[in-house]
Amino acid sequence: MILANISVPLLGFVDVAVIGHLPSPAFLAGTTLGSLVVMVLFWLLGFLRMSTTGLVAQAFGNKDTQQEAIVVLQGVVIALLLSVVILVNQSSLFSYFISLLATDVDLTASINAATSYFSIRIWTAPISLINLVFTGYLIGKGQTKTVLYALLVCNSVNLIADIVLVPVLGFDVAGVAIASVLAECILFIFLFCHVYPQISSYLRFNLSIVLGSKQLLSLNGLLFMRSMLLQLCLSFITIYATRYGEVAVATNAIVMQFFMFISFTMDGIAFALESLIGQLYGKKQKRKVTLFIRTGLRLATFGAVMYCLIYWLLGGYIVYLLTNIPSLQQALESYYIWIIMLPLVSFMSFILDGVFVGLAYSYKMFKSMLIAAITFFVVFYLTTELGNHGLWLAFCSFMLARGLSQLYMVQKKNFI
Repeated sequence: MILANISVPLLGFVDVAVIGHLPSPAFLAGTTLGSLVVMVLFWLLGFLRMSTTGLVAQAFGNKDTQQEAIVVLQGVVIALLLSVVILVNQSSLFSYFISLLATDVDLTASINAATSYFSIRIWTAPISLINLVFTGYLIGKGQTKTVLYALLVCNSVNLIADIVLVPVLGFDVAGVAIASVLAECILFIFLFCHVYPQISSYLRFNLSIVLGSKQLLSLNGLLFMRSMLLQLCLSFITIYATRYGEVAVATNAIVMQFFMFISFTMDGIAFALESLIGQLYGKKQKRKVTLFIRTGLRLATFGAVMYCLIYWLLGGYIVYLLTNIPSLQQALESYYIWIIMLPLVSFMSFILDGVFVGLAYSYKMFKSMLIAAITFFVVFYLTTELGNHGLWLAFCSFMLARGLSQLYMVQKKNFI
């Protein structure tokens, strides 16, 4: 799962590098804004993967293959219904997002680029959401090697298409969006070919089965609210940064790439924990659950320290790879402190997210996210004079508060 997840930020790295070497920061700022809208919508519905993983893992631990198929079927139906809502309301959703941006700064070029990206990328909604369900199923079953192969194939297609469409054919922002569409389609085909044969003989297309799981609906409802709080904080960083201009938005996009490397690596450990802990919890083996939690935290601590060292030693070189625009390179010099701090303040929350998903502790995930979101806005309010740096101080506080509150909840349940 770590190998599979690392391929995702590597792809984001290529996206940023391809756009970051175009002549104006507006292209990178526009891609960031356009992808943010898509990310908010799709990640807001990330509960489809988390709930599927937790419930499938516990059903797998109980050797209930019928229940595994039911969870997947319910997830696919919910994904299709939600994608219809997104596609029908896409214009209104994008317009509302644009209305949140700063009005006293000229963002015309960035908004045009964002519109170009969004109008293409949004049409992958149905397959993107179903991909979340299929991925959740495979992780819940512990078939992480399949997920690795799927993401490697998907991201390879995306990477090649990025290079062909943007620098070679000159499609600019639209090329990045088209590359993402192609990759999502390839990922769907790959996942479907692996998931459907495993559940086809157990599928029962009965309306009462599809709509009858109170556990799934309750779990999804809480995870949805948790995702809303997370996306509120992440989106706020980009939206509020528009008050400081296109360079600030582009700068934050590059700093966020460093964070994405951390998050997807840590999520690799977390996804493995989701599967293992869910299966063991389904078998009532609490002592082994405790062992895996402690092991996961030790691995993550080591990974966080390694990231700090890498960012400290190679941060400037990585920035140079991401952009050759002098104004961005100069602006980023004062942000290295946040880049180096990010691994230490965030690793715990990623790992314990995986623990909570495996245990199906959706309420506790929501509660910890609420505490973190309140911390984010309180810290930002108290440090507004710091400008864009205040946003990153608030974000670091958000991640730390999230991890510490989760740790307290796990200790209270005597799992550590």
